This record gives sequence, C-alpha cells and structure tokens, in this order.
Amino acid sequence: MSQVPPNVRAVDASEDVRVAAVPVPNTNDARVTTLELFFDLAFVFNFTQLARLLAQDMTARGAAQVFLIFWLLWWMYGGYAWLTNHLPPHRKRHRLLLLLGMAAFLVLGLTTPNAFDGDGVAFGAGYLVIVSVHALLFAFGGPMAARNMLRIAPFHIVAALLVICAGLLDGPAVYVCWSSAVALEIVAPYINGVSGFSLKSGHFVERHGLLMIIALGDSFLALGVGTDGRHAGLSVVTTAVLIFVIPACLWWVYFDESEKARRAEWALDCKDPAERSALALSAFFYAHIPMLLGLILIAAAIKKTITEPFGVLPLTPSLALAGGVSLYLAGIAWFHGILKIGPQRFHYVAACVAALAVPVGHYLAAVVEVAFLGLVIVTALYSDHRWTVRSGDICRGIPGEVR
Repeated sequence: MSQVPPNVRAVDASEDVRVAAVPVPNTNDARVTTLELFFDLAFVFNFTQLARLLAQDMTARGAAQVFLIFWLLWWMYGGYAWLTNHLPPHRKRHRLLLLLGMAAFLVLGLTTPNAFDGDGVAFGAGYLVIVSVHALLFAFGGPMAARNMLRIAPFHIVAALLVICAGLLDGPAVYVCWSSAVALEIVAPYINGVSGFSLKSGHFVERHGLLMIIALGDSFLALGVGTDGRHAGLSVVTTAVLIFVIPACLWWVYFDESEKARRAEWALDCKDPAERSALALSAFFYAHIPMLLGLILIAAAIKKTITEPFGVLPLTPSLALAGGVSLYLAGIAWFHGILKIGPQRFHYVAACVAALAVPVGHYLAAVVEVAFLGLVIVTALYSDHRWTVRSGDICRGIPGEVR
C-alpha cells in the first residue's frame, strides 16, 4: 500500500469524488493568499493619494503631512502583515473582518488629501476601525497572541483618538496631535517588544515582495495621471519610456537575483523566534520606510516631469525625483545590510550620486535628469552583479545550493 503524504487528507470511499486525496495547507510553508494580495491593492491606493497630496503641495508642510500620514499607514499595514502571517484568513469570519479593515483603509485613502484640512476626524475614525479590527482578529489567534495584542492595542487606540482630536483642532495643535500619535507607534515595539509573535519567514518575505511590486506599479499610474489625457506626442512618449526605466531598474534592485528572496527567508529562519521577530521588524518595517517614501516622491515628481519633459524642472520636483531615487537606494542598502544578503556599498554610493541629478534637471531639462538617474541605477546594478559573480556570494549560505 502506498503511503499518504503528511499534508494530504484521505477521502472516504463513499464520497462521490474523482480524486483520492485532498491536500491540506501546510502551515509551516504558508504562502500569501489572494485576499492578502487584494488587501495590498487597497492599501497601495493610499500611496497614490499620498503622491497626489505631495504633488499638490511640494513644500516642507506638504512633506511633513505626507510623512506623518505615511507612518501611521505603514505601521498598521505592518500590523496586518504580522496578523495574517500568524492567522491566515481561511475562515469566513476572519475574511469578513479583514475586508472590513480593507474598507477602513479605503476611507483613509479617500480622506488623505485633506486629512489636515477638514477630513481629520474621518481619517481618525477610519484608523480607529483599522486598529480595532486588527486587535479583534489577533484575539482569534490563540491565548498568547491575544495577550501580546493586549499590550500593544492601547497604543494603537490612543494614536487613533489623537488623530480624531487633531481633526477637531486648528493651528500647531494639529501637528502636535499627529506627531504624538506617530511617537506612540514608534515607542510601542520598544516598550512591549515583538518577541511574543511567531513568524513564518516564507510568507513574510513573499508578502512584502508582492507589496513592493504593487508600489512600484504606482509609478506607472503616475505616468498616466501626469499626461492628463493629452496627445501622446514624440516628446511625451520618449520621456515616458525613459521614466519607465527608473521603476524598472528599481524593481531589479529589489529582486535582482532569484535567490535573494530565498536568502532573506533563510536569514530569518536561522534565528530563534525572538531574534527572528526583531530582525523582521528592522528589515521589513524600518528598512522599507526609505524605499516606500522614495517611491512616493518619485510618483509625485513624475506627475510634474511628464508635462514639460524638455523644459527645466522647478527645484522642488527635481529634488523629489532625485531624492526619491536616493532614498530607495539607501533603503535597499540598509535592507541588505540587516539581513546580510548582499553588498551595500554600491547602493549607498549610487544614493549619494543620485543627489547630483538635482542641478541637472533644474538647469538643463527634466528628461536629462531622468536619463542621469537611470544611468546611476543601472551602474549600481552592474557593479552589484559583478561583485556577486566574482565573490560567489549568490550561493553562499543557502543550504543545498552547490554551483
């Protein structure tokens, strides 16, 4: 008699079916569900709105608003990523609650452009729903998960109430409330720790990789919004193709070798549970902040760049475009350094060189700055690849890999 694999459930012979066995999900090798990917699409809508807000107000005030909103959004996205990693949405009640959280993220996206100017209460109410659903879902994850969430949930709830209060106030008090809400979220993991949460490495790495693909795709949406229905003449098409090089190369930087994701998984797997959680927080929350903020800056700048590709760029869009690329490359270098999955120096050098693109776009032309930045990223990729091939680093440290 053949032996049934451990992840397969035998079907009773009386059942009228054509197959002899039904696979049972392996919780140790969990992967991202379609509902989680759907959730990420709703979440990235908020990135589109942040880029829109920054494109409309490229000042220090606009940048501060984008940063404060982004931090709260990104913190709770991370919370939901940890949630579905611990409690996959297989049951109907879990799916319904996750859909409710998605709806709340949609409310946040709709209120983001005016979160500091009339829609603060609605934004805070949506955020309160998000943190409440998050805490409730964790309560279904077992006694240990519920206890851990009881320590963190008060920080989330007070942060949401502070944002609601900000919506009722005017002047500097608004920014004080928002800053206090962000500060609460920053100190929460340091006060309570994250060691009490279990983590499935494969799912966690895959989830953030899929999010980065969707966030990079937001740059293409910015191209469409920036043209604003105008005729696709030679100048617009040429600039659009050149701009396409930037997100394409940034995608390659993140996913430059097929083994990088496996090495990231292994970097997490080789740690004990407490160290794994701390490492995941550093690599997939903090190190992703400059990458995602960089993509928001790039998307906002593209809206300005595509309109007059052969004209000089105003200083602020030029800063946003070059600064976005610099932030992204610095974040990649930080990410690689935390997990020790690749060299850092090429990306750090490229991040510094990308800043030199500001006068290029401001004094020459927008299209020249775009071409310069594309060349910088390609050079960093080439240098990284040569180093990887010469050192054999791509195979080092992965069990079972021999080349």
